[in-house]
Order: sequence, then C-alpha cells, then structure tokens
Amino acid sequence: MRQRLIHKTEIHEQPEANAFARGSFIQNTIVEETISLHSLLFHSDISKNDWIEGLKYHSKMLTNLLLNNQTEEFNRYLSSQLNQDISEELKTEEIPNISLGTKKGLLNMDYRPVLQDLLQTAVLIEHSTIPPYLTALYSIKDGTNILASQIIRSVAVEEMLHMIMVCNVMNAVSIQPSVNRPQNYPTYPMKLPMNVDFFVGLETFSSNSIATFIAIESPSNPLVKAPEYNPEIETAGLMSRNTVQENNFWTLENMKDFIMKNVHTIGEYYDVLFFYIVIFQIIAYYEEYGRVPQSFEELNTGGIFTGDPAKQIRPEQYYGSGGKLHPVESLEGVILVFQEIKGQGEGADDSIFDVDPSQFEEGAELAHYFRFKEVFHEHFYQGGDYRSFTDENGMMPITTPPVGKPLPVDWSAAYPMMPNPKMADYQSNPGLFEQGKAFNATYKKLLDAIQAAVEGNPEEISRSVMYMYALKEQAIGLMSQPLNAQYNAGPTFEYPTN
Repeated sequence: MRQRLIHKTEIHEQPEANAFARGSFIQNTIVEETISLHSLLFHSDISKNDWIEGLKYHSKMLTNLLLNNQTEEFNRYLSSQLNQDISEELKTEEIPNISLGTKKGLLNMDYRPVLQDLLQTAVLIEHSTIPPYLTALYSIKDGTNILASQIIRSVAVEEMLHMIMVCNVMNAVSIQPSVNRPQNYPTYPMKLPMNVDFFVGLETFSSNSIATFIAIESPSNPLVKAPEYNPEIETAGLMSRNTVQENNFWTLENMKDFIMKNVHTIGEYYDVLFFYIVIFQIIAYYEEYGRVPQSFEELNTGGIFTGDPAKQIRPEQYYGSGGKLHPVESLEGVILVFQEIKGQGEGADDSIFDVDPSQFEEGAELAHYFRFKEVFHEHFYQGGDYRSFTDENGMMPITTPPVGKPLPVDWSAAYPMMPNPKMADYQSNPGLFEQGKAFNATYKKLLDAIQAAVEGNPEEISRSVMYMYALKEQAIGLMSQPLNAQYNAGPTFEYPTN
C-alpha cells in the first residue's frame, strides 16, 4: 500500500503539509509516491530505492511531528500508516505467513547492537566538538575577547551536557555508554560521521576556527524567524516499485550508509537517529502485543526502554550551567533530550534562540550556530534591523549576518598554536612532551569521571569541574611556549599512553 508524497508546490499551498515538511529531506525530494510506513517496516519485497525514499519521507514526517510536540497529529499519522492487519496484507501479497514475510526484516533484528553503534556515534559527534571549542577558548589570552570567550565557553559546556544526555538515552535502552576508551577519542583533523565537506580540528582562536564552528552547528532549515527590530534593546549581555526482490534493507550497514549519504547536519543526524529509535519501539510493541501501536500513549513506555533508572544523570546532579539536563525513562524523555540538543545547536521552532521564543526565560540565549556567527561578524543579532533580509512572513536566511550592536573581537589576541598538534611533535622537547602528557592525563580523568557517572555513580560528575580548571592552566602552559619559528605548542587531546 502506498501513500502519496507531498510535492514541493503542495508544501506551500497546504498549511498542514507545511507543518510536516520543515526539514530538507521532504523539501528537496520530488517523487510521485512513497511506500507507507507499514510497508517500510514490515515488507521485505520492496526495492532499495523505495526503502530509501520511504525512509527519507517517514523519518522527516514522524520526527517533525513528535519533536514539535504535535502528538494529536502524530496519532492520526500513526493510525493512518499502521491501521492494516499485517497478516491479512501479507496474505494478499501471497506470502505464506507473517513469520516468513517479516523474518528477514525488523522482527528478526536485535536492536541493541544497532542502537549502540548509532548512539555511540552520537556521543562521538558531541565529543568531537568539545576539544576544538576548548582549544580555541584556552588560546585566547587572558583579559582579552571577554565576550567571545563567554560565548565559546557556554557552548563547550552545553556540548558536554549533550554528550551526557545521549548517555542517558543509551542507559534508558539498556546499552552501556562509553566515553573514555581509546576508540571513543576523536582524531584530528576529522570529518564528522555524516555527509559533510569540512574538517574539524584543533586550532587557535581565529576567524577560521570560528567559521569551522559555524559549519559544525549549521541548522537543518534554511530559514529562521528574524529577530524583532528594537533600536532601544540593551545587548550588553550574551544573548513506483522496481523489480520485486527478497531483500532486508534494515541492517546496520544500510542504516549507516543512509546517514552518510543523506545527513548533512548534526540536527539531521538526530532526526534520523530518533526515527530509528521509534521504529524499534514500534517493533517491540508489536512483538509484545501482536499488533502495531495506534497512538503515542501506546508507544511511549515499555518496549526497548528497559534500562535501570538509577543510572540516569539528573538535573540536580549536573554541575553545568546553560541548558537543561533531561533523564530518560521513556520515549518522551528521548524527545526532550533531542529537542534540547537540536534547540541549543541550531535553534528551536525556526528561531535563532535555543528555546521557543514564546516561552522565554531569563537568560535565554541564541543557538550555538548564531552565537558563533556573532563572534565571526563581530556584531550581536539582537537590536539589529533585519527587515531588508526578511520575506513577507518575517523569515530570513540563516546566512544573514548579525547587524546589531558591535561585539568587539581582537583576532590577534590569541596564542599562535600549531594546528592539530600531536605528542609526536614534542618528542625532541622533553619539557613540552611531559606537559602534553600531563594535559592528556587530566583530560582522561575528566572523561573517567563522566564514565563513572553514567555507569551508576552520578556523584562523580561533579569531579569534572576540578579537571576543567586544571585543563585550562595546562593548556595555557603549552600554548605560551614556542614549538618552532612559526608556531607555539598546544594540547593534543590524545589518549594517554604509559
């Protein structure tokens, strides 16, 4: 059974369709029709092209509904997509019985190793941003670039929060997170594990490093609501099927391949990851009750959420400022985590802010992408006149530069650190080698504290505060020393060896 895919022209003409199609997958995909969610999950006789197009459509549809709190709309969508009797449909397609028709698909898949790989990759993505942000922050000379330092520090702390919340999701589905093993360490320079064309590295504070940070935090949506113009605002603070074939496309290899070819931003990665989590929850519900769920209420609890609540890091145990830490014990908790991560990174509800602008709290900040753009362009967003950039709906391209009050930046007030240093670069200098070794040992202790916390000792999370202070002192000790005629030394963030 098929369902028509919304055409580009229809997205603009139908308000309900527009609410479903905010992301790039639907907007950039023009096909006549796509398979139903039911067929995508339970049929093994679809072509790979149908599987890919169905995954594009339904992952964006389902994600937009649940991550935008449209529960009633999701219930209607789910009921319309999964309202068939599976055995009856399989019978009409001349498949002898349900076990034969679905044995090669999701019902025969162990979700734990799949989600372990995909969620561990999310941990790596978040981890990969922390050393570059800290490197740029520590390279700024004391007493200079105060506002830029505050912005970078706030983002780095929130990335740590994101990593911990992904660990909460892993513990919720009985998968042990890992943040401190050699394989969990990013190796710089590197590409994020998705379809991107830029490298992330360890560099001193500069327009180039900030431009990389902007690319890292790039939003999925091309348009955002323009800030309201208020010249008196005070901005002193921070702001059709092919040949039928018996194939099972629901494999980890295919699911990761889809991400590598179709996912371009961190926000899109979380969209697809969320979809995968939901489909495993749907399958778990079916295996338990012998029928598919028809509402969010049926889907929310139980199923894959079998983890020990005692392993959850909770808000009162987290030391960081900025953002809110969410424990996870159900699908609702995953939604809150992913909303927080996406909102802080690229903006919430098509805005430049990290929370819904209609629900401002004191101290609400811009999303990471827009905070870094303020540093790069040396101006704040708020207080600027964006009317010349906006369309009739008050929307402006995300590429629009901030034109508010100046944000002073002294690009020369940073240590000239060698890009992407390695411990091997210090072999000929015993003093630098020992300092680099000490820094890496301290960073490992910070990760060890987080690891102990996510293994069921949440009180350990507070120890990482001490290590953060020590890291800054050790990093400055390296960055203030010449390595050669052109560069100074710097932290390497490598896994310690003996």
